[in-house]
Amino acid sequence: MTARARAARALNRVVWRWPGRDARKLHAFARAEEGSRVDLLLAARRTSSAARRALYLRHALDEARHALMFSRRAAELRLASGRPALGPPRADGEALFDRLGEVRFLAFVHRGEARGRAQFEAYRGHFAAAGDARTRALFEAIVGDERRHEEYTRALLVELAGGERAARRALRWAAAWEAWRAWRRAGRFVAERLFVITMMALYVVLAPVGLAMRFSSRRR
Repeated sequence: MTARARAARALNRVVWRWPGRDARKLHAFARAEEGSRVDLLLAARRTSSAARRALYLRHALDEARHALMFSRRAAELRLASGRPALGPPRADGEALFDRLGEVRFLAFVHRGEARGRAQFEAYRGHFAAAGDARTRALFEAIVGDERRHEEYTRALLVELAGGERAARRALRWAAAWEAWRAWRRAGRFVAERLFVITMMALYVVLAPVGLAMRFSSRRR
């Protein structure tokens, strides 16, 4: 077993052990699949190739099925623990086809499918070892689709980019763009939380001043 595999196995024990974490994580996967579905439907409308349109539509149907599978399993786990289901997965697309163009869109999707396939394979192994046959079967079913998506997007990327070297260049660009996007999202997340904390602190500090002013006004 490689060092990465050992690290992934140790991390899985932590990720899935928290009470209620399993259902929430599965529901998050459902939202991610739903967002991918929306982007792939847009790609099917925008592409100039009928053959690629059919591939994108098939991929979108797979993502819709995955979202349903993840959300149903999340609901089962929630209900089994006496908590209400989290509801249907709702997500908006990012219009990535229009923003990136078809070649870079394919590079982005390919990276996501390869990452998802590796991640889901690790989760499949985790739930097999944990004796959760139902969740293991869920990941087993989805891994096959992820592998097929990974293969067809790679083949299309090489074809549209104009060769293997250009495809690798597009993949490097996608990796850099993902890192930049993650950095922006992290910055926005921190800024939003910092704003809330600052406003709460100001309220605590200024509340006595406001009460003193009201009291003084009533006395006058």
